[in-house]
Amino acid sequence: MKYSLVLLTGLLAGWFGSAALAADDVLWDLAVDGVPADGQSGSVELVDGEVSLKDGAAFAVPAEAFPDQRNFTVQISLSLEELVQDGVFTVMRKESEETDDGFSISFNYKDNPYYARAITSEVNAILMRSRGLNGHKVPEVDHPYTFTVAVREGLATFYVDDVPVKTCFMELIPNKEPMWIGRNADPKAKTLPVTIHSVKVYGPEYEYVSKREPKSEFPRGAVAGKGWALDVPQIDHPEWPKVLIYGDSISVGYSRHFIEEMLKRKVYVFHCVHFVGGEVPEAALTEMAGRYPFDAIVFNNGLHSLSWTPDRVSDEKVKDRMGRLARCFKNGAPQAKLFYLMTTPHTAARPSKEEPVKELGDKNDVVIRLNTLSDEVMEEEGIEVIDAYALFAPRLELASGDGYHWHGEAYQLLSDEIVKRLGFE
Repeated sequence: MKYSLVLLTGLLAGWFGSAALAADDVLWDLAVDGVPADGQSGSVELVDGEVSLKDGAAFAVPAEAFPDQRNFTVQISLSLEELVQDGVFTVMRKESEETDDGFSISFNYKDNPYYARAITSEVNAILMRSRGLNGHKVPEVDHPYTFTVAVREGLATFYVDDVPVKTCFMELIPNKEPMWIGRNADPKAKTLPVTIHSVKVYGPEYEYVSKREPKSEFPRGAVAGKGWALDVPQIDHPEWPKVLIYGDSISVGYSRHFIEEMLKRKVYVFHCVHFVGGEVPEAALTEMAGRYPFDAIVFNNGLHSLSWTPDRVSDEKVKDRMGRLARCFKNGAPQAKLFYLMTTPHTAARPSKEEPVKELGDKNDVVIRLNTLSDEVMEEEGIEVIDAYALFAPRLELASGDGYHWHGEAYQLLSDEIVKRLGFE
């Protein structure tokens, strides 16, 4: 069973040069070894070192090409032959059918909205989504894209054109399966027709290095479970305090400032981008809250619940959901100090491109209702409240104009307020 996660993280790094590959540690090469007769399905034909895959056709790199599954690199160059609405292409899939192990990377295509397009990387049957192929732009047909998976000491990083799209801090579980190219996990899914230009598997002696990988004193990666995912720091100082922030895109907005400020105080910050728009996934969130010994947790939930009008969701139901959410963190991390971040205002559009936002939005009455009910719940649960609404409401000129989001100065203000409330010196 697969578990879909949204995990909204920093995807882009420096844009300089590309990784160089050594030829002396190639364990398997499509151009040399060809398509295995017993490792293909559908119509697969190798012509001039390239393979065209259509209508669900797929082929496999033998399991023997991966003698050390803790240290290897796979690189595949491909191009799209056509954009198929709702199509999916699995670039690499080395997984067991009945066991949660191995890895895969795939991408989909939808004409709009752009954020419905995603690159999905998978480790041990945990799905992690990143922005789609070619970002906000439509993927190009007949344009080469290079996908790389580099596994170092059991930890996988996924790259597209040498840019890391996901770095995992959870150890990959090995298996004895071949690595399939073009075989989607869902056999009923529409497929994207592609041309495979090259496939190479490198052994443990080769160390993949990308010049487009971020150079950071404090690297970050992903740790995930069934139904949850965290953006986490590399922990070089286990004794440093640890703070979890949980929430929707507002948490994404303030996280950069907040993480930087906390590092100055020698505090690690962990981030879960998630929201409850319906029932609360209690088991997943409780497990996530207990994954690390957090000293404090800051959580928010609301902008994705603006459909919770009184005629649709009663006061009692809102309070029940918010109480369940709060208790996930209380039960998962009983040692942590908890803070609830009030939902920020819903704002009107800009009067014009040159003018700032001047008014609250037509859904702001729902925000006020949710904040009032959430405040009651947090008082009952003994959880402190950070009033982001009161902080932003007088500063509508800092709103982006889309109704929900804010400019950088607003997020800096919010980060500063949270830092002050947490009290780490």
